[in-house]
Amino acid sequence: MDPALVDRNVTHLVGIDDASLPTRSMTIPGISGSLEARILSTDLRGSSTRLVRPGSGWGSETPGAFTATVELFMVQGALAVDDHVLETGDYLHIPQNRVVGRLRAAHDGAALLMTSGPVRYHQSYPGRPADLTPARASEQDWVPVPQMPGRLMKPLGRGPVGDVWLGGAHQWDHRDGRWHSHPHHEECFVIDGEITLRERHEDPDEALTAGAGTYFFRPAGVLHGGPGSHCDDTALTFHRTFGDLHTDWDHDAAAEPGADSTI
Repeated sequence: MDPALVDRNVTHLVGIDDASLPTRSMTIPGISGSLEARILSTDLRGSSTRLVRPGSGWGSETPGAFTATVELFMVQGALAVDDHVLETGDYLHIPQNRVVGRLRAAHDGAALLMTSGPVRYHQSYPGRPADLTPARASEQDWVPVPQMPGRLMKPLGRGPVGDVWLGGAHQWDHRDGRWHSHPHHEECFVIDGEITLRERHEDPDEALTAGAGTYFFRPAGVLHGGPGSHCDDTALTFHRTFGDLHTDWDHDAAAEPGADSTI
């Protein structure tokens, strides 16, 4: 499946391998150079999430403003935005029509680029300066997830549509654990390591082993992380939800289809 051709709000994108997607050359009018982009998901309004790799010389030394809301998460490398340098694990929200001083790819790298719609960069835009505060993963502590021993999270704050965080897994065995879901859409991108997840995608549900570069987009209410999910070593994931982070623990292994149990 090419996720560029479906509406992520109604399509459960399960285990999309970014390496299997077509690489498209992406230019943002007003910014010099091009991006190598792989579209991970999009919707009918033009909001999208892409994995992008800036080409040599990509950027602008002229102040300007984006015509859409922009979010960036650095997967690797570095990117200078205004007076800040985003490094691996950093997240930044750039509000629509707020002026930034400069943009420049500092080193070869890759980033998740999330936009609220088609985007341009208007140089010399007569708007207010953006008040930019990067969330740096290196400055946050890991918080255990009590319902899933071996799983941890590192909050990266609140983005324009919802909460953003890093997920960690270390020797996690969810053999007898519960399924869970969220009341809002959630996207997830595996940054490093390998993790096996059961997804209530079809009947029967499938267990999928996801390595670095694997992407998920779950519409609200989709059950996932069910019994049998595990991580033998260590995995690191990026998460973004389209609302407040809230988890509904729906039922446990005893409530599998055919079991004599109620949810």
